[in-house]
Amino acid sequence: MKKLFQITALILCLSVFTQFAWAQTGLPKFKQGESYTSVRKKMLKAGWKPYTSPDADKCGEGDKRCEGRPEMEACAGTGEANCAFLWKRKGKTVSLFTTGEDANYSGYRFQ
Repeated sequence: MKKLFQITALILCLSVFTQFAWAQTGLPKFKQGESYTSVRKKMLKAGWKPYTSPDADKCGEGDKRCEGRPEMEACAGTGEANCAFLWKRKGKTVSLFTTGEDANYSGYRFQ
């Protein structure tokens, strides 16, 4: 019973720490593999603004991953079809990454 209590306490502490750490980023929660369409809606709702980098690649004609998304910084034409999208809020800039032709969320990095 004592072991179960210790494990439960550890899980609770990790959960609280994870929630606190995530909240510090100011980012909404995303699931690995979530569609970028869904991620984009969450970012807008959370007050993040799409950022157009002066060095951004141009979206290829008919490329559904980046069409109508001015925040696209770069999208690979081969391999895993990775893309990076830039967002700004309260002086912070974050890159959101996707993979695949359907642009599914795969991670983020603050600039």
